[in-house]
Amino acid sequence: MTSACPGSEHEHGSGSGSGGPGPAPRLVVHPPDHRGWRRVRCDGRSLGTAYRISDIAVFLAATGMEDAEDFDLTDPALVDWRGGGPDCWTPPPV
Repeated sequence: MTSACPGSEHEHGSGSGSGGPGPAPRLVVHPPDHRGWRRVRCDGRSLGTAYRISDIAVFLAATGMEDAEDFDLTDPALVDWRGGGPDCWTPPPV
């Protein structure tokens, strides 16, 4: 499986062996703010604010991930989309 955040694979093992729940998603995309922008965090570390989905691949590439543009942002095992999925980039209703 491709790691969402290179360099820290040892930090998030489930510790339960096979059959137990897997590790929590390591990449978290927060809900859109009042402008529709979304904060992106990996292992608790801020990667930046995304204005569109393609920004996330740029953030991942900056962490050293090879082939970041091919990373599956729709995989719930790797990405925790909060407040809407990868197609949600509009501000919440006022």
